[in-house]
Amino acid sequence: MAVEWTITIEGKNEFGDACRREVRIDKSWERLFDGEVGLSIEEGKKIMTALQSAVVNHEAETYSLFRRVCPDYQTFRPVKDYTARRIRTVFGTVEVRNPRWVLCRVCHPGIVGAFAPLKEICPDRATVELMELTARLGSMMPHRQAAKVLAEFLPIEPTETHATVRKRTIRIGERLDDQIAQEERRARSHQTDERRQLEMHLPGDRRKEFVISIDTAHVRSADPNSARNFELVVARCGRGGRGETDGRYFVTGRTDQQAIRDRTLHALRREGYCGFGDVTVISDGAEILKRLPRAMPKPTAHIIDWFHIAMKIQPM
Repeated sequence: MAVEWTITIEGKNEFGDACRREVRIDKSWERLFDGEVGLSIEEGKKIMTALQSAVVNHEAETYSLFRRVCPDYQTFRPVKDYTARRIRTVFGTVEVRNPRWVLCRVCHPGIVGAFAPLKEICPDRATVELMELTARLGSMMPHRQAAKVLAEFLPIEPTETHATVRKRTIRIGERLDDQIAQEERRARSHQTDERRQLEMHLPGDRRKEFVISIDTAHVRSADPNSARNFELVVARCGRGGRGETDGRYFVTGRTDQQAIRDRTLHALRREGYCGFGDVTVISDGAEILKRLPRAMPKPTAHIIDWFHIAMKIQPM
């Protein structure tokens, strides 16, 4: 006993053109005793291949018809010829009709040329999803293994070899490098001033703003057999505002909260701090430096400097 399943695929565009296809799958009751319940991978590939073929052909015909119309004069461009174009997708390779339209003679007088509209939407003869999926697998496993995984679960043709995986992985990597380079060039073109540690605009009157840049340094003994290692706290206290170069520096070997607070307040008073005004502490987020903002008079803000944030982001 066998059961025949018929899947009907039907689509219609805005011009009223309809597309209808059918896929038949035969299921035998005898296979149930072998544990074959439901659709198999091969049957799923057959369904998705038929569905993908219908959708891609319909989209290709619609886009080609749209690009045949001259946008300036609303007339049809002449036909150069018709060829076949194979487009590789994650659900199989689809062969579509590839027309070439002649350039409008009114818009381009004296120029004899033609263009293929499908090349605009699929220049690599493969969809973007397939390119990215191939590159992702190719970057995580050997290229031969990636080609086997693609062929195992997707209706991919044998032409998707390890060489194809390698080429696509390299091509996607080159495009990512070009994209990053373009973004860096745009960032440099928009950046007119030199980045500085204190380039932020703090709220309020800059004469009443005080900034503390603080960091730690671990000093090791010159004798490798000695255990006399200690930690230093280095800080700069100065006025707020961008580009301020003055300020007072101090170094202390005591890392307890009270000692750091006393040395910081002493340096701030030398800069004109009288117990009021906004204080901002800039550090690398080390646990030992989190004690200072809690011990300082309010209001005191604690932020992490851009250099140490960049050190965390750049590897990603």
